[in-house]
Amino acid sequence: MVWYTSVVLNNRGQTFKLKDGRKLGYVEYGDPKGKPVFFFHGWPGSRFAGKEADNAGKKLGVRIISTDRPGIGLSDFKKDRRLLDWPDDIVELANYLKIKKFSLMGVSGGGPYVAVCAYKIPERIIKAGIVVGLAPITKKNLEGMSSRGNVGWANYHRFPWLRTLSALNSAILFKYVPFLGNLLAFPTKQDHLAYIEAVKNKAGEESSVKEAFNQGIKGPSEELRVYTDNWGFKVKDIKGKVYLWYGAKDKCVSLNMARYYESQIPNSKLFIDKDGGHLARYNFEERILKTLTL
Repeated sequence: MVWYTSVVLNNRGQTFKLKDGRKLGYVEYGDPKGKPVFFFHGWPGSRFAGKEADNAGKKLGVRIISTDRPGIGLSDFKKDRRLLDWPDDIVELANYLKIKKFSLMGVSGGGPYVAVCAYKIPERIIKAGIVVGLAPITKKNLEGMSSRGNVGWANYHRFPWLRTLSALNSAILFKYVPFLGNLLAFPTKQDHLAYIEAVKNKAGEESSVKEAFNQGIKGPSEELRVYTDNWGFKVKDIKGKVYLWYGAKDKCVSLNMARYYESQIPNSKLFIDKDGGHLARYNFEERILKTLTL
């Protein structure tokens, strides 16, 4: 246990030293004495994405622990990492924080990280929530995405340069022209309105994306490889309860991905917002946290 050290960085978060020497960045929102929920950000994103659940967490008595993944924000890069490595980092952090059991909430690109934790460390998890979450990349699962997204996800695994280009493009757009980045990233009217409202209310979306590139594009680019590699486990082998929330009009993550998770995870429950896009979660953040902590 001697490797456990944590450095506080004002209200911007902390770094926790893992036993392999890497730093893991995280920040807490909501009620510090509340029921614990680990929050996993999307792509591109960072620990600041957890801020979107801050108000609901305070209201409901939920402690939101929002992490940076390797190479993102405050977390050190890890070469050749696998999706299956992530639960080990979370267990170390939970042990350091003296949290025995906890719930999970992963949005968009955070979805696979919830799935792998539900598979690998079910004994530590109370409930798991995948919110507009990415599923394994198959031709069927990509149907319903925007043409730009479809082409990217179908080819990231084959072409490393495409992952680098996508990360570089996102870094430039969200750093220098975030509104244009928003228009390209979220191609539906519903998401444009939700994004504008989130920025106005300082809900964390814009600052989260900028922080994703705090160390450059290497970490976000590596994320695209991890998503499109073989995940190393079968989703159907997840035994615990998994809740799924998706928007019917989402063009970033297809509704087919929701249907995939629902069909593969034996103990799952799917909620669909018939008018919602990728940012539909802003409309029912409180409901999600209630479900995960009741």
